[in-house]
Amino acid sequence: MGIKFKRVDFKYQGFDEKGYLALSNINLSIKPTGEFITLIGETGSGKSTLVQHMNALLTPSSGEVDILGAIINQESIKKKKIRLNPIRQKVGLVFQFPEYQLFEETVLKDIIFGPKNYGVSEQEATKRAKEIINIVGLNESYLSRSPFNLSGGEKKRVSIAGILAMDPDILILDEPTSGLDPVGRDELLKVFFDIHEKLNKTVIIITHDMNTVYHYAKRVLVMRDSYLVYDGDPVDLFTKKNIEHWNLDTPDLLKLTYEIEDHLKKPFKIRPRTQAQLLEMLKEVEA
Repeated sequence: MGIKFKRVDFKYQGFDEKGYLALSNINLSIKPTGEFITLIGETGSGKSTLVQHMNALLTPSSGEVDILGAIINQESIKKKKIRLNPIRQKVGLVFQFPEYQLFEETVLKDIIFGPKNYGVSEQEATKRAKEIINIVGLNESYLSRSPFNLSGGEKKRVSIAGILAMDPDILILDEPTSGLDPVGRDELLKVFFDIHEKLNKTVIIITHDMNTVYHYAKRVLVMRDSYLVYDGDPVDLFTKKNIEHWNLDTPDLLKLTYEIEDHLKKPFKIRPRTQAQLLEMLKEVEA
């Protein structure tokens, strides 16, 4: 079933009657498994508002969102027809700042809090925690530590583990690599891609890093001034025309590709997505 937006508008209430329109006429479908999506756009374009509709933290001012079969609209909200806990269990949202999600004395208690809240036994929740701490790139020694004595990257991993412990179908991450150095960023992105590949989860990442978009994304959503203006392939997104039109940063690998093409005085047949692909293409040129 996945998530489906139908003509969704959302308005933040302000000091006047008009308010602030953050989402305008959003129509969007996301599969429950198998997608790796990046969501980009300038600050204030509506990205965070969009993902908060995906697990009903926010609800539409008009239109409707179908979340795994639960219809969220003004009528269902007023009549209190919707149970939100099952939705938030199946669509996990990891906030940009892990401090928003970490509050227990130990990492173990933080990770098992969510599953226990949804009726999982402490024994089963602890078993999940021991499995998931390894999935996010840490080890069981972290379970007895205080989350507040961890590094920024480790805190992010623990906050992700806490959401994964609830076994969501869809994992949403808001700027998960912000503040990390390039090595830490790449390590964490590999964790997300492994979660997507090995656990068959749909992963949605809000990011400003075009290198992340170009290298990892299977699908890209672009928000601009409350509208969804692009939904498609990352290679098709990063044409010179689109980069200029939407004021995007050119991914580093694509910059290098352009420089090589200028040097060779001819374009490659396809756009490489990884350094390894570019090297293979250069070998073919030399041959």
